[in-house]
Amino acid sequence: MKEQKIKNNYIDNIPKFKSLSVEKLIKIYRHSNSSEVLNLIIKKTEKLAYKIAVDLKFGQLERKDIRQVALAGLLMAVNRFNPESNIKFSTFAFHYIRGELLHFIRDSGLIKSPRWIWKLNKIFNDYVKNYEIKNNRYPTIEEISTGINIPVEGINEFLKAREAVYYGNVKISENVENINKDDRVSSYDRSLIKSRAYKSFDLVMEDKIILWDAIDKLCSLNKKILVLSYYSGLSQKEIGEKVGISQKSVSRKLKESIRILKEYLT
Repeated sequence: MKEQKIKNNYIDNIPKFKSLSVEKLIKIYRHSNSSEVLNLIIKKTEKLAYKIAVDLKFGQLERKDIRQVALAGLLMAVNRFNPESNIKFSTFAFHYIRGELLHFIRDSGLIKSPRWIWKLNKIFNDYVKNYEIKNNRYPTIEEISTGINIPVEGINEFLKAREAVYYGNVKISENVENINKDDRVSSYDRSLIKSRAYKSFDLVMEDKIILWDAIDKLCSLNKKILVLSYYSGLSQKEIGEKVGISQKSVSRKLKESIRILKEYLT
């Protein structure tokens, strides 16, 4: 009864809340858990989400789907933002919204990014997300550099490559398969993307990138078989059952994949 009375009090004050900043509204939302306050926050910030989506140039994808993805990123930011911090909500939300849209682009299959960019992007995003949850702010480039063991200049070069692939240096169109991937990532220096320090029992980043590049040379079936064998630890018989080919074919394709990798890496 008391909770309902408090909630009704917030609802009655909605007209007064319209003049408040988003940061103050989020603070009120934390105390009230009011859907009316949340709706007011969304109305005040949805233009930011839609602008980020428009800037990414999604081509033939449904506008309705893009808007939903952008709003999902916005809601995530609302739930994770600390209104007591000195950060503007728009700055905080930008990374969440663009991150959700980036995942959507990747999962849609419209852009086939080089494996090393996809892998490094996951390492980058995982670190940033965990840092934000723990510290309630976006990490600095120096903190990211230390956290994922890549020098600052390497982080900057990776971001250039990622921007080229995902964010609009190339407009996504219905003829994506005709886009030259090398053209999309030609304006960065990959030699700068390397480990800051050696870690025991771990490949340095520059060697990982070479290995990921080599795996990209394999056909999709051979990639899948290689991953199931060496990363998932399945037997050749289990792999055959999973991908729908004989054990003998699995063995042949594994040998073929190893030969291709050796040729590329030597």
